Amino acid sequence: MKFLYIIIVPFFLISSALFSKSRLGEYYYGFGYAMAEGGGSPAIEGNSFNFSLNSPASDIADFKVYLDYGTAEQGTTDNTVWSLGLDYLYRLDDFIDGGGMLRPFIGFGVGYLSDEAKIRLSDDGVSWTLIGGTEVMFTEELSFSIGARFLGVWADFGSNDLALDLGLSWWINDIHGVAFEYSHAFDNEIDYIGLKYLYSWQ
Repeated sequence: MKFLYIIIVPFFLISSALFSKSRLGEYYYGFGYAMAEGGGSPAIEGNSFNFSLNSPASDIADFKVYLDYGTAEQGTTDNTVWSLGLDYLYRLDDFIDGGGMLRPFIGFGVGYLSDEAKIRLSDDGVSWTLIGGTEVMFTEELSFSIGARFLGVWADFGSNDLALDLGLSWWINDIHGVAFEYSHAFDNEIDYIGLKYLYSWQ
């Protein structure tokens, strides 16, 4: 839970102005590093590098391609974890078009997961994801996102997990940005915290 406060505290400290550059409806890629901590006994510690590419699919939807690769250490065992996937996000833009601060989204994804450490799911293979959440836009540079992912593998629908995702994004200018991200997986009780560089070419 200590990771949670790193994201939540800035959220409450930043509460002025109206609109921001969104991470939805934009062309950009992200490259970052994340740490994982938690799990049972012995505890799991891990790290990963991640790459993502966001592209509008239409006026109301986005495609997101991602690749995560890392390792997880549990006791004396060190295993490799990687995932590759594609998400489709539908934007509910009526809220923001009306002058609001919220930009809700829903979506789904498919991918492939290889998880020797069982840090994410108990099985490997083709994966599915259901996604929902919203962005809260504060200024032209700052936004906060909160969402949830319900994920599993096609081979065994009993192998699934629910994750809470939080993110604070700061666009330094129209091209460069950074994001602080936090995720909590409820089944394995694992916290992830990461820092990501964003590059927008739109």
